[in-house]
Formats: sequence, structure tokens, C-alpha cells
Amino acid sequence: MRVFLNVEELKRVLKLIDKTVGTVEKTNRIVGFKYENGFLNLYGSDGCLSLKAKVSEMNPTTLSFSVPLDILKFFVFELSGNISIYSDGNYVVLKAKDENLKLKTERFSFKNFEERYEELINIPINVFVNDLDFVSSHLEEGNYVDFYFGSKVRMVAENGGIINYVVRDKKSKEYSWRIPYYSARHLIKALSEIKSGELSVGEGLNKLVLSSDYLFNVCGEELDHLDLVPLENEIEKSEEFLRVSLKSIRRFLRRAMISGRYSRLKIFGNEKGLYFYAFSENMEYRGHIDISSKYIFQTTTNAYFLRSALNRIGSETLLFFKGEKYLIISTMQKRRFILLPLL
Repeated sequence: MRVFLNVEELKRVLKLIDKTVGTVEKTNRIVGFKYENGFLNLYGSDGCLSLKAKVSEMNPTTLSFSVPLDILKFFVFELSGNISIYSDGNYVVLKAKDENLKLKTERFSFKNFEERYEELINIPINVFVNDLDFVSSHLEEGNYVDFYFGSKVRMVAENGGIINYVVRDKKSKEYSWRIPYYSARHLIKALSEIKSGELSVGEGLNKLVLSSDYLFNVCGEELDHLDLVPLENEIEKSEEFLRVSLKSIRRFLRRAMISGRYSRLKIFGNEKGLYFYAFSENMEYRGHIDISSKYIFQTTTNAYFLRSALNRIGSETLLFFKGEKYLIISTMQKRRFILLPLL
């Protein structure tokens, strides 16, 4: 295998792979090299989210291998111009103007990557990224993001009693898919590097497939569309009763974290105003906004998670809705929702 690459293009792809694989699991920090259909393609994966990036035309070869991402990044960091890559299958040599790097190759492990898919929606990358960033903003390891396609596109994620929900007017065939939190966050970081353009989202054989200038696969499992019915009924039957500026409550949310990330926050509303209580075994914090609430309500949640969600909700005016089981916070556009259990 021999190929010449533009260093800036190689840096761009390596940065994208870096965002895709994440930093937690060190064994995932490798780059796969493989010839396909006249091009050299680079691969990266976090174990669920996988990326395929076309980098250069090259002559056919049967060789495929992997090398450590961090060593490759370090070597090309200060380079410019072009770089040649040669491999005999056992070693790979990268040669620049006056220096070279020789690495023992590792087994190519990026198999079962899916390129064929049935398109579900086409959406601007920045819209998809911002929605996914909001809906996953309160999650932790072990949580999931659920995608529902059909009469509309919905994203849903729950953690600690908080449900974040996004809805967009994009029609497609009915299909649903659940992906792990860590891959959702890696996908956000990777797509944020691409920034502009359209993203095609589709159903693969065993993966969710996303295509722009680059191709992504995301593992997961199918869901039952009926799981979404109770949530949508709750939102549909709720009644708006209050409008509050995000600015007026942002300070209280920040201050409510006085005892740390896992501070519990109680929000209470009545005709005299909104009250915020943060408490732990040895501490109690109290804040008040002088704004009358039509309904008496009370909810308890995690201050940090709620603050993270509200910081990404995308509106300075918050609408409060009272449902049967939840206090619902939304925006003027009514596309993003936060649901907090009523006590």
C-alpha cells in the first residue's frame, strides 16, 4: 500500500475520529486504514458509534490495518504539505519532508460497517446537533436517547425523573431506535466539527446510519412506537399557566448547586410567586421570584441536570404547562420540552 495525503485533510479526519472515539476507553483510540472502491478510507469507533471517512484516491490493495490514534495525531500535528504512507501489512511508514514515523500495524477491527440505508429524514446538521445536545444534556453513563420517526421526528431521554423531549415536523416511514448516551455525546462532538450542510438519517440493516460528507453508524435497538403515546398525551392535554424569563431563574439554578452537582432542588409555585429550595443533610438554600402562579404546584429535581437542560432549551422565555403528572417547561416554538414530575 502506498498513498500520498494532504496533511491538513488528514488532520481534519483525525480530529473527527478523535471526537467519535472519545477519551474514556483507551482501546478504542485507534484508526483503521482500508482501501475501498478506489479510495483510502479511515475508520474510528467508540464501540457503538463508528465513522468512515474517505481521504484520498489510491491504487487497489487488499491490505487493511489499524494504528494508534494518539501517536498518529502527535506526529502530524506540526506537519504541513503532503505526507506519504507506505505499508507492507506488518508495518506502516509515514514520511514527511525531513522526518518519518514507522509503526507496527494492528488488526483491522472495523467490520460490519453499513453504507446502505433507507433514508428517513434530511435535516440541517446544526439543527440535529442542537436538538440532540438539548435532549441528552441531563444524561449520565448508562442512559439512552430514543429516536422516533414517522408523522414527526421526536427525540426523548430520561434521567433522574427529568424527561427531555424534542419534536420536529419531518415526515418519514415509522421507525424507532435507541442509542447509548456516550455515543450520543460523541456524535454531537463529531458533527459539530462538520458544522454546516445537510444530514441524511436512515435505517440500516442493524444500525442507524447518518450521512453527510462522512458516514456514521450507530448501534442500538428498536423501540415500540406505543411507548411514546403516554408522554405525547400528557403534553397535548397540558395547560399553559405561566411565562417566566430564563434569565430570572438561571441565577437560582446556579446558586441551588451550592452543595454540589447532586443538590436536590424543590420548585414550588403559588399566587405569591415561585420558590426555589436546595437542600442536603446539613444545608438549605432558598430563593424567590415575585411572579404569581395560577396553579399551586411542587416538583423536586436535580439542580445540575435541570440547569443543563434549560441552558440548551434555546429560548429566553419559558412557558410553564401543568399536566396531569408533570410540570412541563417549553419554549415559544413548542419544539423542546422538559418534564418534571409533580408531587
